[in-house]
This record gives sequence, C-alpha cells and structure tokens, in this order.
Amino acid sequence: MEAWEFQACMELILPISSDPTVDMFPEDKFDFKKYVAECEKRWNTTARPYWLKYSLGGVDGFDYYSASNIVFTNGKLDPWAAGGVDIQTRPICQLDCPNIVIADGAHHLDLRSANPADPQSVLDARSEEVNAISRWISKDQSIRVDL
Repeated sequence: MEAWEFQACMELILPISSDPTVDMFPEDKFDFKKYVAECEKRWNTTARPYWLKYSLGGVDGFDYYSASNIVFTNGKLDPWAAGGVDIQTRPICQLDCPNIVIADGAHHLDLRSANPADPQSVLDARSEEVNAISRWISKDQSIRVDL
C-alpha cells in the first residue's frame, strides 16, 4: 500500500473535502498547501502536485486529440465516474482511443480478475479492451523495421 500512498501524496493528489450543507459528512476543507507540506515531510522529497495535469492533461479543457492508445472506461456504479472522460460525439483522440461506459461496473472492476458474478457489461468492456490492445500491438509490429 505504501507505493499508492506515495503516489497519491506526490503526484496524484485528490482534493477531497466535505460540507455538511451538501453531504452527510462533517466539514473538512481540503488545504492544498498543508497537504503538500505533510507529504513532503512524510516522504522526505519534493512533491509534484501538478505532474498529472501537465504530463497527462485531462483538466482545464485539455484536449486528448493528439493522444493515442488510451482506453477510457467509466463504470456507471463508480463514485469516481464524475471525474472520468465522458462519451463525446466527436472522437476523443486522433488515433484509437476507445471510450467505454460500463453500465454495471464500479471502480476498475473491468481490470480485476474474472469472477462468475461479473455482469455482461463488464465482460463486454474487457473484450473491447483486449481488442484495442491487440490492435495496437499488431499495428506496432507491422511498422517495426529491423536495423
């Protein structure tokens, strides 16, 4: 678990707050500066709180159009889905970037091991993901040049 805690502290900061006027939890305002300072103290290194934003985009109107070989998945039962990439009417990116909505899926259920209880929408998503990755591998192998 320490690897995730390090990454969540240093690169994938999730600013979670609560407000009793709109949810059932006591007030807890996210303090970005305090969070980063605590992370740097715990891990004895410099945090990169904007690394995700500037390396991968996805916020502030970031356009994935020049990206390729990304599978975007969102489970409709996933509380994190609100932060995901929505299905769009135009292609998300120039090259092969499937965007899969999983009706009966929750947080990365499609990436877990198969289970007899998996709903059909998860099975279908896994199949689409395998097909996309197979396309990418085939395309890469077809353009390789022996040196």
